Parts: sequence; structure tokens; C-alpha cells
Amino acid sequence: MNTFKSFSLLPAIQESLDALGFTKPTEIQEKIIPTLIEDHKKDVHAQAQTGTGKTLAFGIPLLHAVDPSIKKVQGLVLAPTRELVCQIYEALKVVSRGTEIHIEPVYGGMDIVRQIKNIKRGAQIIIGTPGRINDHIRRKSLKLGDLKVFVLDEADIMLDMGFREEIDEVLTIAPKGSNIWLFSATVMAGIKKLIKSHMHDVVSVKSEKAGASNAQVKQYYCLVPGRKRIETLTRFIEAAANFNGIVFCRTKALVSEVTEELASKGMKVNCLHGDMKQTLRNHVIKGFKNKDFTIMVATDVAARGIDVSDLTHVINFNIPDDSESYTHRIGRTGRAGKEGTAILLITKGELAKVKRLERELKGKIVEIAIPPVEAIINLKMTAVSDFIEQAKLGEKKHAAVEKAITGIVESFSQEEVQKALKVALREKFFQGVDERKKLVAESGVVPQEICMELGFDNGLEEEQVYEYLHSVCKLQPQEIRKVRVLNKKTFISISEARLKEVLEHMKASPLGKKTLKVYLVEDDYRPEKRFGGRGGDRRGGGGRGGDRRGGSGRRDSGSRGDRSGSDRSSGGGSSRGYSRSDSGERERGGKKRQSYNSGSKRK
Repeated sequence: MNTFKSFSLLPAIQESLDALGFTKPTEIQEKIIPTLIEDHKKDVHAQAQTGTGKTLAFGIPLLHAVDPSIKKVQGLVLAPTRELVCQIYEALKVVSRGTEIHIEPVYGGMDIVRQIKNIKRGAQIIIGTPGRINDHIRRKSLKLGDLKVFVLDEADIMLDMGFREEIDEVLTIAPKGSNIWLFSATVMAGIKKLIKSHMHDVVSVKSEKAGASNAQVKQYYCLVPGRKRIETLTRFIEAAANFNGIVFCRTKALVSEVTEELASKGMKVNCLHGDMKQTLRNHVIKGFKNKDFTIMVATDVAARGIDVSDLTHVINFNIPDDSESYTHRIGRTGRAGKEGTAILLITKGELAKVKRLERELKGKIVEIAIPPVEAIINLKMTAVSDFIEQAKLGEKKHAAVEKAITGIVESFSQEEVQKALKVALREKFFQGVDERKKLVAESGVVPQEICMELGFDNGLEEEQVYEYLHSVCKLQPQEIRKVRVLNKKTFISISEARLKEVLEHMKASPLGKKTLKVYLVEDDYRPEKRFGGRGGDRRGGGGRGGDRRGGSGRRDSGSRGDRSGSDRSSGGGSSRGYSRSDSGERERGGKKRQSYNSGSKRK
């Protein structure tokens, strides 16, 4: 890979890049910058995803194309949102220091009279949204007679947002000698039409590592119980040690609803959507960058241009309509070499959409279970300990206040003070946790699951399983959360309190055949369980051999309607699509399968 110093940049621009610590260009920058610096009089279509460095890919050549001695508009950049306009402006302003090139952002929500004055002062590069740019053109406050380069950034998004007419108006007014640099993440029909109608001898460049921004992102989907989407979202946020991320919603109304719900649970959250005034939007984005709050709930369009480098999570409250939107969303995390987590909240009816995303993106989206309340409590206990330690260190900071508090505390008994402290800690760190236990009781998602390698193909029916659990395993009907019989496997969801006892009954009196394999389905959020007994005996459930097809990586399917679907339990655990690792443990994503015989863990 080349370095920026090999590109023959203007000394002032090279100096700015050095000051910023930029030494090596990204793939798209390496492909475009040298070509356009050598000759900017080219029409270019560059296909690159968000986070690949495309702003400097067109920004640096644009700065080289401008003549600082001519105080007229020579470069025009069109972007879909105000946030992206500001992001591009800030990036080019820093890089252009020392070049004497005047850059101005124009967008709705700003004082248009002030914008007109700034343009007339001799702005040479204008960065703006389609609506406001056309407004200035109609007012004749923006003249394009000296335009050299017209940049369309995220052109596919602008077409999706209905800006085709505004783009065509600018293209019609732009002089014939100007060139078009078009950047898009996709090559949709509208992009092809635009290229064909307005561009000539197009130089096409594609970032082969278009998905590289997602390489550091762990992608999951979670099956959400009916009407439990908010509770599920809350679990994932609270189960993360240092959550700092964006929650994407489909509509503005949903953004407001989710924000209110999270705020009512005591979370540091704010929102961003299209109905907000620009001053408020700027305030929200600044607060998010400064970590005044760590949860941003937003629509796709509103989140365009938010550039926060250390986001830990992106949670899709609703599944996006297409793979491009999904890619843009999850590209907000996993940047600068850091790992990120992307989670899709879906219903069973949306599984086909997840599979379609996997095919289009040629990647795997792994199923994940809803974090149990116990995991959240354990995490919060660490925060409680830290709080108490810090409180001890700060005892003498405010002497007068400490003296008054000491007097009050000493007027109560030790037992009363302890009770008050418990209440205070509960309200500060565990607000709403008791209510969230209802999600366990009502959905059956979090309870532990057992899998038996026995199903419809072996003549097994659900009624037999229930009878077996009642008569042999001594379970009462209310203790059986879920039974799902598939072709070759049966999943049983029960309370962890009865887990060890039930496994022992199953090993002592197997259902159907002595060689029956029985194993525990675990997930990423559940601490690994070991049930005593002797090691060494690795037979699955009471005998050697047995049908091993279930763990061979094949997907169990058949012709029994909805019963013959994928081997997936309602509780988020799954044995579908396992592959054997070097250690002999079979796994699929974050799910681990453990077989039991005499209580030993299968190695």
C-alpha cells in the first residue's frame, strides 16, 4: 500500500494529514486520489460503503482542483442530510488549513441571509443538501458558472429520499465543462440511469473491501417474544458492561416511544429524527459525542452523518428493508480496529429476512438468547462495589455536609441505616429489574433448555414428552415452559432450579431408547454449568453410539408443516448447524452443546 506522501499532494494538505496522523490511505482513497489529482477532469463513479474513507477520497482531489486565487464557486458537494453536510465540512476544513480555500456548508435550519453573505464573500467549495442548494440557485445567491467539479455523496440515499428532481436541476444548471464525481454504496437502477443521462467516459472504481467496515462487527439476531421488544432491548443494553450505541427504529413515532420507555427505566438516552429543529439536532449529536448520554435512538435518515468512532453496539429495533440499510446501520460500530456488536430484534415470521440478509451479504448472523436477569444483576453488582469504594474515598471532601449527614445517620439504628442503604442502591442501580423478571415468566425465553436427539422420525409425539416429563422426571405442568418436537430433536425448556434433577432422571430412565443422547443447550449470556459426577464416560445419555446426525452440520427439515422447520428452540438455544471444533465441542456461533451421561461435561 502507498502512503499519502507518495501522492504528490500540496504541501499544506500533506502537512494537515501529518498533523492528523494520517499516513496510509484506505483502499478507496488509494484508488481515486492519485488519479484525480493528476487530472480532475474526469467523470467518476466510486462504489464504497460507509466508513471506508470516501470523504477524503473526493475531498483531497477537490481541494487540488480549486484555484485559491479565483473567489468563485468551483466545487459543489451534495449530501443527503444536514449531519453529513456538517461532517464533510468539518473534515475538509481541517485538511484544507493553509490552502486559503474558502469552504461553506449550506443546509436548512441555518439563517439563509447569513449563508448568502458567506457565499458572496468568495466561497470556493459549497457543501449542502439538495433542497437548500436549489433554494440558493433560485435566489441567484449561488452561481455555478465557474463550477469545475460536482460531487454527489451517498447518491443512492439521495435518490431513495426523493431528491432526483433537485439533483437534475443542479445538473441542468452546471456548466458542460464541469465534471461529476458520484459516490454510492450500491448501484441501484436510479444510479445507472443518472450515470447514463449525465456522465461521460465514466471511470468506475469499487472498494473491493466494501464490507471491511463490518469485519470487526459480531452480528446476531434475537427472536423476541410477542410484545416484549422494549423489554428485550432493555436486557441487551443492561447486559453490556459499557453500552455506547445506536438503536435504529423504522419510524419517528417509534423513536419517540422507545426513547420515552428507556428514559423511564433510568437510562441515559436521547433521540434523533427528522421532525427536530436543526439547533436541537446539533445539540443532541454533540451530547452523544461527548457521552452526555450513551444511547441514541434514531431513524436511518436522521443518523446519517453521525460519526462516533467508539460505538460498542448497534441494535436494530426493527429489521431493515434491505441489505444496504442494514450494512449502513451496523457500519456505525466496529470501527478503528475495535470490535462492535450488532443485534437484530425479530419475530419468528422475520427469520426468512435474516436468511436473505445472510445470502446477500455472504456472511453469518448468529442467533443469540435474551440476557437473563441474573447476568444483569451480576454486572450491576460490580457497579455497586465501585460506587461504595468511591464513596469511601470521598468522605472528607465536604466537611459541613458530611457533618450534617453523620448526625442524621447516627440518629438511626444500624439496622435502619442498612435498610435505607439497600433501598438507595436498589433505586440507583436496579431500577425496574424486578419488573423485568416478568419477561422470564411470560415468554419462556431465558429458562435453560435440554435437547434430546429423538423426534418425529423416531415416532415421538409431544404428548409422549409431556407424559414422560410428568411421570419420570416428576415435573408439574407449570414447571414445563416449552416442548418443541422436531424431526430428529426435541427441545424442552424448564426452570434452572429443576435442571440437575431432571437431567438425572433422564439419564436413569431414557425416553424411547437406551442410546438416547441428552445435552444442555447453552448461550453466550449464561455462565457455563457443570453437574458433578465422574468424568471419562462420554456416552450420550446411557449408551454408546446412537444417531449422531443431529450434530453433523446438517439442518433437520422435513414435510410436517411448521414442525419440520429448523432445529431451534423457543428459548434462543439451538443445535441447528453445529460443526465440530478441534476441542471436540460442537458449536454454532455463541451456542454450545454439552452432552450428559453421568453428569460429566462432554469434552
